[in-house]
Amino acid sequence: MSSASAVADVGVAAGWGVVGGARAVATLQRMVAAERVPHALLIVGPAQVGKSRVALGLARALNCLAPAEGEATPVVPCGQCRACQCIDAGAHADVEIVAPGGLCRVAEHDHRHSRSIGICAIRRLEMAAIIQPYEGRRRVYILDPADALTAEAADAFLKTLEEPPAAVTFLLVTSRPALLPETVRSRCRSVTVAPLAVKELAAWLEAEQGLAADEARMLAQGARGRVGAALAELREGDPRARQRAQREEIRRLCAAGRAERFAYAEALAGRRGQVDNALLALEGWIDWWRDMLLSEAGCEDGIRDQEEWRERESASHRYAPAQICKFLGELHRTRELIRQGVSARLALEALLVDVPAPRESADNGRTEGGP
Repeated sequence: MSSASAVADVGVAAGWGVVGGARAVATLQRMVAAERVPHALLIVGPAQVGKSRVALGLARALNCLAPAEGEATPVVPCGQCRACQCIDAGAHADVEIVAPGGLCRVAEHDHRHSRSIGICAIRRLEMAAIIQPYEGRRRVYILDPADALTAEAADAFLKTLEEPPAAVTFLLVTSRPALLPETVRSRCRSVTVAPLAVKELAAWLEAEQGLAADEARMLAQGARGRVGAALAELREGDPRARQRAQREEIRRLCAAGRAERFAYAEALAGRRGQVDNALLALEGWIDWWRDMLLSEAGCEDGIRDQEEWRERESASHRYAPAQICKFLGELHRTRELIRQGVSARLALEALLVDVPAPRESADNGRTEGGP
């Protein structure tokens, strides 16, 4: 695929303010065109893939003031009318994002540091949702992330999903749908926002962000096709330098003792938004061990940063392929456990106990400074 065609494919959903997500947007556009948007949609996909932008795009489409001739509701919102601009600014009377730390029914409650959406917030939503739209065609409530609902709040919200008010659409955004009760999920139509192909994202990064081809490819690979993850890396500074620093940390921890590894798990899981931090860190570990396996197999063309690998991994052939494959399986298993709600700290600690020992130390089962 050429860079030009890749960028063209990425632009399919651009009218919704989304880079990529074309299939999800096309599905929603068909619903809008047929005026058959369900009262509740579950918008799922990996973290930083653009789910929130898709939800806002739908909110704009449902309330845009400038439909094309013959359209009751615009399939592609104009982005210029007062409604579209207010929604983007978070100032539309009929579109609200319900998130941890938001408003609730009890004025005395202080949720500023909360990481969950409690029943008091859902009670407030229930009262607001029965009011007719004030300035738009539909009220739209975006629960983001929906998996932050407490068990009590999810049970209370279920009653609203079973008997939804008129002219209201609920959009539940999550990268971890397994954390939502099946009773809630079953009452929502599910739409998946998938990552871009790495080649498509790399082409977009070259064309729109001005990156060199090799840097765009490396960034797109590390982001696994997720535009939000790639842009976040760019905002943090030099992506190549950040990747190399992360790999240096992984090398250090592979040779460290259990106390240091547990301290790493505690520090990572104790940060604000610790689940996303843990999942992003695991992606770095998976990439490093995958590159180690490619090196062992003589397939270094597939390594993300070949120059850095040659400079820093001169002793890369230290692990038996069976060791690497087994630990890669444990990495993927740990990532899935965290997605399903297992404590990030406990899952990381269990994983880091059994980091493989290099082959030169296999006779005594210990690495220098290891457990």
